[in-house]
Amino acid sequence: MKKVLLTALAALSIGSAAMAQKIDGSGEFKYHAEGVRVNPFKSQKPLNKGGEPVSTWYDVIDMIEQSTAGGGLRRYVDFLTHDSLNKFVEDDGTVRYGSTISVGHVFDPKDDLIQNTDNPENQLSRYNSYKLDSVAFSYLYVRNVDQINDGMGGTVPVVDTLFVAYWRGPQIGNRAFTDGTRYSLPNATVNHWNFATRMPAGYFAMDTFLLSSGANGIFDTTRVSSNDGGFENGWFSKISSIKAPEGVSVTANAAGTNQNLLTAFTFTFKSGIPAVVGTDTAVFLYQQDPATAPAGMRRSNYFGYGLYLNEGAIGWENTKFNNTPLVGAKSSSYATVNGWNGYIAGQAFTNERFVQTFFHISVDTTNGKPGVGLNDVAAVKINSVFPNPATSKVNVNMNLVNTADVTVTLTNLMGQEVTSLSFPNTPAGTFELPMNTSNINPGVYLINITAGNYTASQKLVITE
Repeated sequence: MKKVLLTALAALSIGSAAMAQKIDGSGEFKYHAEGVRVNPFKSQKPLNKGGEPVSTWYDVIDMIEQSTAGGGLRRYVDFLTHDSLNKFVEDDGTVRYGSTISVGHVFDPKDDLIQNTDNPENQLSRYNSYKLDSVAFSYLYVRNVDQINDGMGGTVPVVDTLFVAYWRGPQIGNRAFTDGTRYSLPNATVNHWNFATRMPAGYFAMDTFLLSSGANGIFDTTRVSSNDGGFENGWFSKISSIKAPEGVSVTANAAGTNQNLLTAFTFTFKSGIPAVVGTDTAVFLYQQDPATAPAGMRRSNYFGYGLYLNEGAIGWENTKFNNTPLVGAKSSSYATVNGWNGYIAGQAFTNERFVQTFFHISVDTTNGKPGVGLNDVAAVKINSVFPNPATSKVNVNMNLVNTADVTVTLTNLMGQEVTSLSFPNTPAGTFELPMNTSNINPGVYLINITAGNYTASQKLVITE
């Protein structure tokens, strides 16, 4: 069953206890998502980072889908409103107002859920220092207006603005709900939100993107779907990647005692179109036939994002790690509401919500002992596991960079060893290793190849 309504938060390693309540989001309107028009993370094409090809990204939604709550995720879109008075006109004529000011995510690269993705070797340990190279997220930027009156008989071009803020390490505080489910917030011990400007505060760095007419190289206009006469009832989103500022890094230590190895980013949209002119309120969404629009109705440009709601019976529970969606709700952007000020953990909503985000990191092994992580691929690599799914036999093709003692283990998803093979003093080269799986129960397992201090892993499915 979903977690019951909780009324308190308990501090963990950072921050003091704070009284807060869950947020009932079940009554909020949900906007239909047609899909992602361009998603490089679901294709074989590499995504570019600052003009350089990269190969490994962490897909947060992919990780969440591997959890017990993953089967209940449903995809929608939501919109970032810069003012509480922007109108949303639904297809039945009902007028609503936006609910979200800013969104983002805290990322924990130590999360065990990474072991269940297609890149299990990318799980880091508390010994891994790393740098955040790039971030990416699903977006839709709908530009209805390019010019507005300047008040002197002429017009001026409309320039909208997107702000991307970053936090790192100790700037992110760990907390937990009373049932032990963990979450994190930026700057848990200080105010991370400015009520006057309705903007994030206390961040490490912020990038500002000016959005003018047409494609701008990072974000371009995404037109809404008009399938089945739906007008603004369905949207195709896109995905954009952004090079992170220098210095968004997290340092581990040799003792492995620095537990707060987290990074985070959020994005906030401000339109160049005034929300209110006199008594005239601009319209964000207009889901009715445009022919029915009142004469002279002002439209606003808007920016949306990929939103996943947990509509299943099982709630999100993670008592060890801190992957946390961040939602700057309109209500908590003006004042403290239910104990939350500024960003609210996505798990705090009764319809737990997650933001489609991606992180690309590089591992720094100069501080402390290297652990299992991105650096492992350089020493030992699993080229293929075939067949997969397997029944009675599987062949593992691996590449060893240097001569080393090699151990091959098969573990279940609880980390329990099922079988193990040892190959001492193995020379460098490429090898084909047959494994007998006829006596192993059907299920999902990990093949782990360790060479010296380095390990590579790959998921294996065994069927009857």
